[in-house]
This record gives sequence, C-alpha cells and structure tokens, in this order.
Amino acid sequence: MQTSLPLLATATLLAFGGGHASVPAATRPAAAGPATMTALFQQFSDAMQQQDIAKATACLAKNVRLLGNTNALSGRDSLSTYWLKNSFGTTTNLKLTPLRLGGDASMGYATGTYTYDLKPMATYPAGASSRGSYMILGRKEGATWQIAYVHLAEEPIKANK
Repeated sequence: MQTSLPLLATATLLAFGGGHASVPAATRPAAAGPATMTALFQQFSDAMQQQDIAKATACLAKNVRLLGNTNALSGRDSLSTYWLKNSFGTTTNLKLTPLRLGGDASMGYATGTYTYDLKPMATYPAGASSRGSYMILGRKEGATWQIAYVHLAEEPIKANK
C-alpha cells in the first residue's frame, strides 16, 4: 500500500500537468533500503549485533521464512515477534563471522557462523553460550534487497559453570 501511494500521486501529476511546459515532471522517490546483497547483509548484521528489532525487521521480506532447530516460522511479523524479540531479550554478545557472500543480479546469499551468550535465567542460572551456522538468502525487490530465507543450525547450549 505504501508503494502504491507515490505511484498514484505520480500518475495524477502526469495526467494533470506532466505534459505542460511550466509544470516540472514528477520524479520517483529514491528507493529506501540496501541496494546490494552486501549492503543488506551488513545492515542486518549491524542490527542484530545492536539488538535493534526495527532495523533487523526492515531487512526482512514480507514472506520471509526461518528454518532452524525448532519450528519453522513464516512472515516478517512472526520472525520479528517470535525470533528477534525473544532472542534479543535473552541473549548478549552476538558475533557473526561471515564465510561467503555471493549471488547474481536478483538473488544472493550469505553464509557463516555465529556465537552468543545467554543471559542468566531459571534454566541457566549462571548463563550459557552457544554457537552455530547460518545461511541467509536475499532477493531483489524492485531496487532494494530483502532477506527471503534464513536457515540456522545451532549446536547444543552449554551452561556456564
């Protein structure tokens, strides 16, 4: 809906004055969001390490899917609520180590490993740590890139002593 409003305004301007010499031609606003897969991954990585839910969610496609050691999640809202919000509430010191980044003009991928610490909680009174690997697939939506698929493979959590 948001993208259709500027298009409607542009069409209206063109219809009612675009051909008139004294009315400047309407220009399409610059695309918001990353213009390359590398920029998308960097933006997402920064948001994850800063635990910024809004910035991390902005990187996700509306129909993004997450597969991991637990139930699969589908949709931006589900990932934002059940993955990001819950993760940010219980973890600290997330470190992403990219291994490979590539793709073509419309699809891209990022792979790597991650580590994080769990805050102390009932299950882990002294806290815990874990690590795993990730694969992120991105696709170009118009002029910007969005994350379409996330796969996480996590090793068992190790309680701190």
